[in-house]
Amino acid sequence: MPIDLSAAGFSGRFTALNGTRTLFPSHADIIRSLLTVGYPSRRHAIRLVGSWRETMLVAMATGYLQPSLHTTSYYRSLEQTEKVGVSFLLGEAFTHWYAQSQMKVTILLHVASLASCRWATTTMPVTPKVGAAPPPPKSRPDFIGLRCRERHVFESKGRTRAPGAGTVSKALGQVSALHTVNGRPPTTRCANFFMFKASGAQGRIIDPPGIGKGIDLRFDEFEAMTRAYSFFLDRPVGDLSDKVGEGYVGREIDDGVFFAIDAKVYAALQEMPPTRRGRMRRYLEVSDILERNVQRFESRRDGGVSAGPDGLLLVDRRPPGSRDG
Repeated sequence: MPIDLSAAGFSGRFTALNGTRTLFPSHADIIRSLLTVGYPSRRHAIRLVGSWRETMLVAMATGYLQPSLHTTSYYRSLEQTEKVGVSFLLGEAFTHWYAQSQMKVTILLHVASLASCRWATTTMPVTPKVGAAPPPPKSRPDFIGLRCRERHVFESKGRTRAPGAGTVSKALGQVSALHTVNGRPPTTRCANFFMFKASGAQGRIIDPPGIGKGIDLRFDEFEAMTRAYSFFLDRPVGDLSDKVGEGYVGREIDDGVFFAIDAKVYAALQEMPPTRRGRMRRYLEVSDILERNVQRFESRRDGGVSAGPDGLLLVDRRPPGSRDG
């Protein structure tokens, strides 16, 4: 299931990401990412649109993308306005998949809806990255990525065609707007473009040099962590050891499709400590569990099984023919 992807501008331990390569996400990877990222909480989504949203996201990956990640004829027959909505959600999913699989970012989420989220404009003028347009005063990037004490900034664009210079410049401006995340400069600021074509999926990732000066962002890391796992924390889960393997709890979300979380990670997320210091300590405790088990999680990945560094597992046991778009 290849995707041609080019990346530029990464430095430090991310330098190896630069260049052009072919990567191989699966349908299961994209379904897991669709279910994980893109809305503030499962409870909020269920209240607004109903529990069928989970089934819809599974169907989206199946109906619009072939196993090869070429778009299906059904996707190509959509009106342009329909394609915009579909490609937007797929772009978020592919951004999540890239952040986890290539950058080893554990959690990717919108932070704007967090109760603890605070945006503060500094007195310093915004200095856009090279090639970026100055961002609008209230510009906000799409996602914040977390891994232990690392903080990453992501802007996600899903499209049917390659982005023009203006679109690229605007996206770079949006990631440039962020000066600090919880008092520290972001480790990376990535503009992500994913194109969905009949000839196959393509991606372009840019993290050019430059320092964002404009917005300071603060939020509670443990609140963010629990929000990222809201699919499992908002509703009771069951033991899935007999379905997906020992040590996982979760739910069957469609016929033959199981979404699960490592039981130890789930247990560690149950309590919300009352103090800021206690929540930070719990955030680091859960992060340590994830770091110590990352190889075990990765070893589960196989065909219809998608495993993330966040301890989540998507198992698709549908017959191969039923997964074809």
